[in-house]
Amino acid sequence: MRTFWILLVLLAAAALVLWFRRDDPVEVPTAVETAESTSLVEGVAPVPPPIPAPLIPPVASTPAPSIDPSAMSSDPPPEDAASTNEEDAGDSLDLGLGRSIESAVIVPGRIVREADGVLVADDRYRIEGEGTEEKPYRVSWELLVSAGESYRPRVGDRGIPQRIAMLDGAWVAIEGYVAFPMLVGTASEALVMLNRWDGCCIGVPPSPYDAVEVKLRTPVVRTTMHAIDYGVVTGKLIVEPYLVDQWLVGLYLMEDAALRLDL
Repeated sequence: MRTFWILLVLLAAAALVLWFRRDDPVEVPTAVETAESTSLVEGVAPVPPPIPAPLIPPVASTPAPSIDPSAMSSDPPPEDAASTNEEDAGDSLDLGLGRSIESAVIVPGRIVREADGVLVADDRYRIEGEGTEEKPYRVSWELLVSAGESYRPRVGDRGIPQRIAMLDGAWVAIEGYVAFPMLVGTASEALVMLNRWDGCCIGVPPSPYDAVEVKLRTPVVRTTMHAIDYGVVTGKLIVEPYLVDQWLVGLYLMEDAALRLDL
C-alpha cells in the first residue's frame, strides 16, 4: 500500500513539472548560427554573405555611320588610270611589222623608244641610230643570233621576230671579223662574222645566224692569204633566208656596204 502512494506522488510531481514548462518559448537557431556551428564542428571556415554586384551605368549607343550610296557605285576607274594602262600596253612601235620575208612569218614583239632615242627590243636589246644611211642602226651579234630562237625551218619553226624584221631594208652598222674570198687580188665581197675564221682552215666557221654576206661599194685589194681582219661594215641589211631542202644556209645579206678595217 505504501508503494502505491509513493508512485502516485511521483506521477503528480511529474505532471506539475510538465504543466509549468509548456509555456516556455523554444528558441530555434537561425540559419547563420546553424552554419557557424556546423563550420566550427567540421573545421570549415564560415561562408561570408554574398556581396551585392555594383551597379553599371548603361553605355550610350553610338549611331552607325551613314553610307554614301555614290561610294558603292560600280563606275569604271578614272580616265587617267585607264589611259595610263592603255599607254603601257600600246607603247610598242610597229617597226618591221609591214615587211614581207620569204619563207618566214613575222612574230610581233615589243619595241620601245627611250627618252634618249635608243630603241629597246623585247626588253633585251638596245639599238642605237635611226636606220638611215646617215644614222644607221648599230646592232649587236646577240641581236642577230636571237633569230635562231624562233626561226628554224628544218624543224618547222618559221617565226622571224619583229626585232629582226625591223632591220630588213634598214641601214645597219656592225663590227666583227672579216673574211675575203680566197685566191683573189681584189675583193668586192666579204663575210663579216661573230667568230674568227680565215675562210678556210683557221678559226670557227660561221652559222647562218652569226654571219653577214656583204657586197662592198668599193672593192678591197687583198695581198695576204689566210689573214684574219677585224673591222666595221655599214650598209643596207637584207633579211633573206636561203634554204636548201629546208636547211637554213644563209640569212643575212648587206648591200652597198662600206668597210673600215681596224688592222
